[in-house]
Amino acid sequence: MIIRKATESDVAAIGKLNLFGEILRRCSPLDQLDPAFEDEVGYYRDFIDSEDKWCYVAEHGGELAGFVLFNVERRESFWEIKKVGYIDLIYVDERHRKKGISKLLLEKAYEQFRKNGLRYVKLSVQTKNPDANAVWQKHGYKEFLKHMYKMI
Repeated sequence: MIIRKATESDVAAIGKLNLFGEILRRCSPLDQLDPAFEDEVGYYRDFIDSEDKWCYVAEHGGELAGFVLFNVERRESFWEIKKVGYIDLIYVDERHRKKGISKLLLEKAYEQFRKNGLRYVKLSVQTKNPDANAVWQKHGYKEFLKHMYKMI
């Protein structure tokens, strides 16, 4: 298993692996992908060509097995902790799950966050995605905020 920084040549494979928006279809109506959104490639590219956003990929046998997108989140000035790491998206191909790939990808993210002087990492996870919630809890994450919505 090779974990490496993503390059421009990985963008198409990341898009095929993730099937952008598939998971969102099972979640809240508030988080449905806009049908007019067509710049999935640009979204991934932003994490490859940025100074405070990163994309790492897991490669197994020359094939993309997973990836993680993460960035530095700047917080409001009234908070004591001004910047935290943010895991934007992590995805491991179903054929490669339960092999420790998410742990390896997260370790790369943590390494980059530490290089940037960050001590905390946060993320968002859909409440109606029990598999994802279980994975994050397994990695030591704790729930601290619940967002709610109502259609009016």
